[in-house]
Amino acid sequence: MKVSGLLLLVVCAVAVAAESGCRVPQVSFKNGEIVKSPRPHEYLSVADIPQSFYWGDVNGTNYLTMIRNQHIPQYCGSCWAFGTTSALSDRIKIHLGAEYPEVNLAPQVLINCGGGGSCEGGNPGGVYDFIYENSIPDETCQNYVADDGECKPYGVCENCFPNGTCITITDYKQYWVTEFGSVSGADKIKAEIFARGPVGCGIHVSDKFEKYSGGIYSEFTVLPSLRINHELSLVGWGYDADSDTEYWIGRNSWGSYWGENGFFRIKMHSDNLGIESDCDWGVPSLTKPSNEPSLPEVVEEQPEKSFFDYTSYGIKREANTKVHVKSPMPIEYFKDVPTSYDIRNLNGKNYASINRNQHIPQYCGSCWTQGTSSALADRINLLRDNAFPQIVLSPQNLVNCVTQNSSHGCEGGDPTAAYSYIFENGIPEETCMQYAAKDMDCTAINQCRNCDPSKGCFAVDSNDYKRYFLEEHGQISGEEGMMAEIAARGPIACGMAVTKDFENYSGGIFKDTTGVTTQMHEISIAGYGEENGVKYWIGRNSWGTYWGESGWFRIVRGVNNLGIEDACDWAVPKKNW
Repeated sequence: MKVSGLLLLVVCAVAVAAESGCRVPQVSFKNGEIVKSPRPHEYLSVADIPQSFYWGDVNGTNYLTMIRNQHIPQYCGSCWAFGTTSALSDRIKIHLGAEYPEVNLAPQVLINCGGGGSCEGGNPGGVYDFIYENSIPDETCQNYVADDGECKPYGVCENCFPNGTCITITDYKQYWVTEFGSVSGADKIKAEIFARGPVGCGIHVSDKFEKYSGGIYSEFTVLPSLRINHELSLVGWGYDADSDTEYWIGRNSWGSYWGENGFFRIKMHSDNLGIESDCDWGVPSLTKPSNEPSLPEVVEEQPEKSFFDYTSYGIKREANTKVHVKSPMPIEYFKDVPTSYDIRNLNGKNYASINRNQHIPQYCGSCWTQGTSSALADRINLLRDNAFPQIVLSPQNLVNCVTQNSSHGCEGGDPTAAYSYIFENGIPEETCMQYAAKDMDCTAINQCRNCDPSKGCFAVDSNDYKRYFLEEHGQISGEEGMMAEIAARGPIACGMAVTKDFENYSGGIFKDTTGVTTQMHEISIAGYGEENGVKYWIGRNSWGTYWGESGWFRIVRGVNNLGIEDACDWAVPKKNW
């Protein structure tokens, strides 16, 4: 009777754990695994595997994509979507050799379309089934909102307009998986990671693990493999000689303020919450495989509308704008300016931060926060030489908090005021405050938040997250000054006019013929070049990768086309990392 009673208690504990988690205890696939090529453990021997290996630093290159937070803007049990899409995004970056573009797949699409589960939890196997059959876009199609949305009509790829309506986008870049399966056991997991990239893995999250803040974690628990309740990803492993301990390096989806910048180390082989017992993998593809039709289905033709508000511009500049200039401007000393520059390819390295879409999940005139924060994040990447972790700044923090010079969030603002705010107050990362495309008060909870299923949302203590500051910032205009500034210190944020033709731009070197130069919209200028005798600027917009040249554009240089050479801002990051 005692044995039966103990067994009953264990079974009940397992059932409770399974119900309270965001991931099923064991991954499963609708029609079984899809395996078309030899698995790495079948052709790699243990001797082929190094003692330590980490995709965040492979001969000086970081192949890992951005840190995530599934729990904001409200709590959502979507770990099953984050552990898988983060690992797949990493594998795409590995496939591209860490070159441009960096792709961040959209977990919200999986939630909207039942691609494995919902905010109440799910099965990682369903993610691979869904992407194999339907494809998945990047996040500029569908921002993460931590809510159970609808798949149709707007839940895959959308764009939103100033009048409050949104439309379905059908012409967007899609990503698939060609094969997928599960893997378990330390040696097999190592082989899979080493040969093809990070994997998703289940783990039994305990109260102690939730409070992890650093070091090599270990904890003995009863039957952890039967109590798996959370999905994360493993991105490498290492060896600590002092304690003679092998350990895994993992990525969680609880924000950069958790653990070791959102990552963790955990003991290998035992006392590791079952992390080696149920892992999953997929092989991503940038082209459509010959298996199933892809999303979206054909929809009715959408009426032509403008996604730019010509009645209320995104830029509001005033004469009393505050700058903080401490050092000579590059135009004064940098005389040997290169003839071309592209932040996406500097000596073979891509330093561009993530692509953005300011207009989803609803329209928001926040260009003045997007152009400035993107240019600044690029400069941080340059100063850190792309070292792990990648820093992704929060434009929503600027939407919420910058009020100088009549700045008012989604109704437009002053780019210089954005940099003045960062100079004085700093700016947190995206995992503190997810872009929401709406105005919120500048309270502590709207600067850095966390959300819990029982406690709700709350402010993260200011001592527990990092803010990034500026050494100085100022303004620049004119072709020569802009080129010198970009070549010496990196991308700049610039204002420009917008026309219907620019809205409809799909590629090539743009040239406006209307002569309009009114400051309406903020973008970043991230380089320049020349093609067939035509000089051009390389610009990054914040209208999604389905616009222009994958979210970017080229425009004639040296003639102030669309007023793009009239008013630019630069900022020098303060090294506090």
